[in-house]
Amino acid sequence: MRAHTRDNDDTAMAYRHEMANTQEDPMTKTVGTGAHLSVDELRVWTSLLDTIRIIDTEAETQLLEQHDMSHREYEVLVRVDGAGGTARMSTLARQIEASPPLITQTVTRLETRGWIERKPSPDDKRGVDATLTQAGRQALATAAAPHAELIRSILLAPLGNDVSLVADLVEPIAAHLRAHRAGTDCDDETCPVA
Repeated sequence: MRAHTRDNDDTAMAYRHEMANTQEDPMTKTVGTGAHLSVDELRVWTSLLDTIRIIDTEAETQLLEQHDMSHREYEVLVRVDGAGGTARMSTLARQIEASPPLITQTVTRLETRGWIERKPSPDDKRGVDATLTQAGRQALATAAAPHAELIRSILLAPLGNDVSLVADLVEPIAAHLRAHRAGTDCDDETCPVA
């Protein structure tokens, strides 16, 4: 792992200090998130934050250094490819959890490089489609194997035989949150997401 992940380690240590701080002195007593979550809840939360941040930092570094593309640009290429080579800009924004202006900026950079073409959607004249070009397909093909190897080495390998278990735990959470982000209500009466 690269040295630039030190900031993430410092953040993790601060959260863990917050979690472990149980002194009664009101000036030193934990008042942040650790005061409101159980030890196990805080472990889940901080471990998830640390994991996401480190993976994103590592992926961004690798893609920039080896392929001259940002992680977001790579993800747009992956999403468009996964949609059969063409995807609505609004769909990309939702999938990547980015604002429409940010997706527009990202696709503009990809378009400037000749990796994406934008065209009016044939289904809705107000919509715009992003289409992967042959050059974009080649750029994605070149970056995909090293990116997958990075993800395997820093996320999947440590999970060992628990990859499916973790996927089974995380997928419903992501689906639930995405449904709410899309404005769909859920049937869970105890759901705190509004």
